[in-house]
Amino acid sequence: MPRTGGGVFGRNAGPVLEIHPSSPFVVFYGEPNEAQNTELTGKLILNNPESMSVKSIRMTLQGTRKVAWHTTNTVTPQPISQKQNFLLENLSLFPVDGSKNKAHKINAGVHEWEFKFKMPSTLDESIEGLPTNWVVYNLKATVDRGYMSKPLTASSHIRVIRTLGRDLMESVPMEQINEDIWASKIAYKITVPQKNYIVGTSITADYVLIPLRKGVEIANIKMELIESRQLFCDYAGRRISHTTEVQVACTEGTMPENSKNLVPDGVEDADQLFDECHRFSMTLDLPRSLKNCRQSVDTENIRISHKLRLYVNLHNPEGHTSQLLVKNHVHLFISPNLPPGEDQSVLVDPQILSQQAVQDEVNQNAPPTYGLHQLDSLYNDIDPSGFMTPGAHASYGSSGANTPFYAQSRSGSAEDLASLNAIAGGGASAAALQHRLQNLDLNSQGSHSRFLPIRHHSSGANTPHSRPDGVNHTPPSGYFDNHPDYDMEALTRTPSYNTAVRTPARTPISEDLPTYEIATSRPSSPSRTPTSRGTTPSPARSLDTLREETERNTAMNSRRESPRHSGDGR
Repeated sequence: MPRTGGGVFGRNAGPVLEIHPSSPFVVFYGEPNEAQNTELTGKLILNNPESMSVKSIRMTLQGTRKVAWHTTNTVTPQPISQKQNFLLENLSLFPVDGSKNKAHKINAGVHEWEFKFKMPSTLDESIEGLPTNWVVYNLKATVDRGYMSKPLTASSHIRVIRTLGRDLMESVPMEQINEDIWASKIAYKITVPQKNYIVGTSITADYVLIPLRKGVEIANIKMELIESRQLFCDYAGRRISHTTEVQVACTEGTMPENSKNLVPDGVEDADQLFDECHRFSMTLDLPRSLKNCRQSVDTENIRISHKLRLYVNLHNPEGHTSQLLVKNHVHLFISPNLPPGEDQSVLVDPQILSQQAVQDEVNQNAPPTYGLHQLDSLYNDIDPSGFMTPGAHASYGSSGANTPFYAQSRSGSAEDLASLNAIAGGGASAAALQHRLQNLDLNSQGSHSRFLPIRHHSSGANTPHSRPDGVNHTPPSGYFDNHPDYDMEALTRTPSYNTAVRTPARTPISEDLPTYEIATSRPSSPSRTPTSRGTTPSPARSLDTLREETERNTAMNSRRESPRHSGDGR
């Protein structure tokens, strides 16, 4: 914030210029080919106790790179050094048109200007901590007050961070497993749980060691982190390079006393790596200052990589010491949640690390089993109306809603099906058939006026004549002579397959409920009059008439189910 205070001889303090970026660092997620462009925004604040003349106010974003080393392949080491400004962008804040010919008067008080710089994803990330090799970014603001006054300046350090890609951060950590038998002396399985680590945290390795030779003893265990630096520079018309390796972290210790696992007594089937093996873990703390350990980077002039080396010392019965060496590549990065401060040190917050550990545990969990799916609970206590298939209990989507229309169902599906129990019992009595056909005929007379059946026939010579209303009443000649018996199978099929496929699809959702007038105008259910075996047929309907009507209906149903023929009668 602007500083205030008294000056010499009681005069007011001079104007103060400060840069307040929205964030002290710019973050790119992923490599240059996958990261997205971003912006550097903030405010420039000028606090002038008195009015002053200003010609211009401008800001500059500058990126500087330096690479330097001494050659070692010559008699006299030669210094190699290259420094350049690879980024320089200017922004005029006042006046807006950018004119600098005349001065403008600014009243006393606090003035603010917003600035914005575009940051392409191809920019090199900041490299700090090395004395002679670095990549830094700085913001500089200048207030030009004319020839007779000293300009006001302010600067701010900006750090560009390139962290892991968002898709990689959400994926399961890449586990590194080293498992083998070394020199027939020891079988080992050393696991590094992941490959990417935040600068300033720690690396934990899990060990499973099994001595194979009698007399071989496991001694000290050592972990170290090696930083490899590659520098590139154009010198004397050619491109030269320089490589160095430095140990930046190391820890050493022995196995814990309780690391040895033995098969309990009475256990026959045990894990093959459980018998006489040592299981333990060791942690290597990483430096928290960029002066001691940098992040892994890959730029055109500076490349930094890291290797994790794990040593296992063995005491042989012959008296000498053998050493098992395992190498793993690790990637160190700066996290936006744990950025380094101006002293280039990372302040590790245990709470943030615990949250990250919980997130990693969630990512490593396997998908839930079928019985643990949470989505199944969403279908509890939901009304199945309109969703269940025909036959659902207490559902509108049962078979009643899927019955074909009266126009395409035999007698509107209003037949007295209960009377067929006599047929199923071993035979049909004449009284039952007569009463059934009488009700069927009465019901058909009331329904034909409103629901006329639509029947299609071929143009063959055997096609019976039909009335204009589409209802056939005359059976083919000679039919009763050739078919004296009842076709009980055809009588019990309601409706037929061809009738069902011609029925338009109806669903409970797409069909509205019928009105009161429509519901009351539909044919009522047939009346059921108790009959007995001793009841005599009505004089109006003799048994011959009953047989003729039955055979006629049977012929109509059979013709409807038979395949159609072409017009030539073949």
